[in-house]
Amino acid sequence: MRYFTSICILFIFLSISGCRLTHVLSTQYSENIASANYGTEANHPGLNDGNLETVATLPATNERHFIIKFTDVQPVRKIILHNGNLFRFKMYYLNPETDSWETFDSVIQRRELDGKRAQAMFVFDRLNFHTQMIRVTVTRTVDDVVVNKLKKEPGDKVVDQRTSFGDQYLPHYRVVRPSIAQVREIEVYHLAKNK
Repeated sequence: MRYFTSICILFIFLSISGCRLTHVLSTQYSENIASANYGTEANHPGLNDGNLETVATLPATNERHFIIKFTDVQPVRKIILHNGNLFRFKMYYLNPETDSWETFDSVIQRRELDGKRAQAMFVFDRLNFHTQMIRVTVTRTVDDVVVNKLKKEPGDKVVDQRTSFGDQYLPHYRVVRPSIAQVREIEVYHLAKNK
């Protein structure tokens, strides 16, 4: 009986220690600094209003950029993007030292989405940079259509050029017909300060 009691006490001690250890070892993040409540500005109010039901949209053009701007330069460790219909996009931050945009990720959504049209969320963690602005540059949405054109026109976004159509020699261009780009919310975090 004494042996059993000792094992139970040891087990309880290890369980409590394990919980504290995982708490100490887990990464603790700040509040969402992209929120409009912190003074962060966005080029569409739905981008950082804290409501996943609202949708930030950009017109159907070849140049589509979602941008948020903090009140001052902030450290960034994690970003969560709640997607609407983005398929391919690049993530940039404005380097405060060089005043130039730098890419920190390039994304193509997964294909297997269990019947959903677009991947619902993208998480970018293990980041380590300082910036005042973050930009999401949309290159394709799930709603964009690729059409065949025999002749390209000014402003066309050509994704491929082919020389045959079926069995016939017929040079033509594959051109993106853009659609409205949609994002539900963007969240940005830095490491929480120890209390």
